[in-house]
Amino acid sequence: MSIKGYHREKFAAAVSSLVGLGDIRGRVESAFVSLVTVNPDQMVSGAGEKYKSLYAKVTSRQEESEGEGTIRSTLRHMTDEDVSDVAEEILDIHNQLLREFSGA
Repeated sequence: MSIKGYHREKFAAAVSSLVGLGDIRGRVESAFVSLVTVNPDQMVSGAGEKYKSLYAKVTSRQEESEGEGTIRSTLRHMTDEDVSDVAEEILDIHNQLLREFSGA
């Protein structure tokens, strides 16, 4: 599998997490579990920069209790609207990767 295919697969899994059961914070956290092995420096065009920025946004707070992790801590302090925006950004990157693959 090419690196482009790998990234598309990982972002497809992340998007699948977003439409599953549970509250939005849990779904976004699950989406990032799917993306843990994605190296933004290997991503095509602007998708890598978008992902770096998004990852920085969702890891901006230190964990407040042992084992919580920075993503969960950050999402817990975000508004529902902000968490929803994160989900939309994941979908946007996924769609960008699909467009680039198809040559559109």
